[in-house]
Amino acid sequence: MNKIYDFIIIGCGPAGSTAATKLARLGYSVLALEKTKFPRMHEGESLLPFCYAVFEELGVLEEMKKNFVRKPGARFSSHDGTKHATWCFKTVIHDESFLSFNVERAKFDHILMKNARRNGAEVWEETKVESVNLAGEDKIAEIVTVNKAGERNTLHTKFVVDASGQDTFLAKRMGTKQTYTALDRVAWLGHWTGGKMIHGLDVGLINIVYLETSKKGWFALQSIGKDLHSVTLVVDRAYMKQRKKELTDQGIEEWQRAFYLEEIEKCALAKEVLEGAEMEDRFLIVSDYSYFADHMYGDNFALLGDAYKYLDPIFSTGVYLGMKSAMLFAESIHEKLTNSDKAVGEQKMKELYKTIDGAYGLVEKFINVYYDPNSLNLSEVSSKSDSNYEGYEAAFGLIHYLLAGDFFRNYDKYADFLDMIRKPELYQKWRNLVQDRMDPEEATCGMTWDQVFGDIVDAADEIPVSV
Repeated sequence: MNKIYDFIIIGCGPAGSTAATKLARLGYSVLALEKTKFPRMHEGESLLPFCYAVFEELGVLEEMKKNFVRKPGARFSSHDGTKHATWCFKTVIHDESFLSFNVERAKFDHILMKNARRNGAEVWEETKVESVNLAGEDKIAEIVTVNKAGERNTLHTKFVVDASGQDTFLAKRMGTKQTYTALDRVAWLGHWTGGKMIHGLDVGLINIVYLETSKKGWFALQSIGKDLHSVTLVVDRAYMKQRKKELTDQGIEEWQRAFYLEEIEKCALAKEVLEGAEMEDRFLIVSDYSYFADHMYGDNFALLGDAYKYLDPIFSTGVYLGMKSAMLFAESIHEKLTNSDKAVGEQKMKELYKTIDGAYGLVEKFINVYYDPNSLNLSEVSSKSDSNYEGYEAAFGLIHYLLAGDFFRNYDKYADFLDMIRKPELYQKWRNLVQDRMDPEEATCGMTWDQVFGDIVDAADEIPVSV
């Protein structure tokens, strides 16, 4: 038998590279297998403030500051552009971590991969996993791979971490992947140059625009460079199918691109921002992305990040959920492997996945509130509103914390409020008692262009990072 790795990780996106870095630092032999060549385009470019501590621990925070636009909050706008509210993270986060990031995922993922290598993990790019056998002798797993030259390798490991993202490698093969039928949407992602820096894009805000109720979707516009906008469209599959038929009946072959551009034309805010802009050739469509695996871990395997569960991109939760889960996993599996009391180690793993499941459950509940037309509309209630409804004085603080990413420590804390929001009669009673009060800083979160874009090193001045 060839070398037996302590851990082999399938996928080297944010969750995989985070797990690889942490486990290698703890002294384990780690190999990450990545089917693509980095950098590569990917969705999920708006990050949450709670990622900040993860970046610090991984040692990539300074690289983040030099490469990416800062993000002080999120603005929600109505589909007709007549209403909007800005939610500023510094309302509840009173240190520098309130200032998150809008990233170009190709560059971001590459930074994390190179960091895993610097910390001692092996990374094989352009290496596809063909099969995994978890039932080997002494629970040693066997992994068969094929590289871009068509060469096959048989690898062995004590533990398999599936961080394959939406490929969901193990869940598919184990038959444990389930679909969220209530979250049946499709996403489009395009990059644009020459767009206008307006509607908060000039100070790093992500602008989420509600679409008409029948479309059950939204636009997300964000600046990911000094002259680069990321524009994501998400719509309900039923609406997309209707428009697909209509467009193809008209003889339009590239109906996906036509649909995306058509929706931009119909959205006043998106149209205004992109007037005179040009879309880059890179264009991404993501379908069938709402799912979960009902078996999260076993004696010699674990699922992390999108390989375990993916809900919806609306609140930019995917990267943080994956990276934080990977950090907690590395700490918990290390305790399990080093604790002489096996029962204590196993209990640690159970607690870990209870926490992870709780965090995902909270996000799922928040997403369902967002898509419920009878619940909270974040564009119609000012983030600076007051509530005189006894018992919900901290409601807006809770929303700020949820938008910032406070999922793991306090997933039980927010349940009552979100349950109230889902009950129309209680929500309307509470909504009627809300008093809006405008704040001069709300439009910009008190930030300037220089604070948001000033630290970014121009490409010509970048210093290559060794791997």
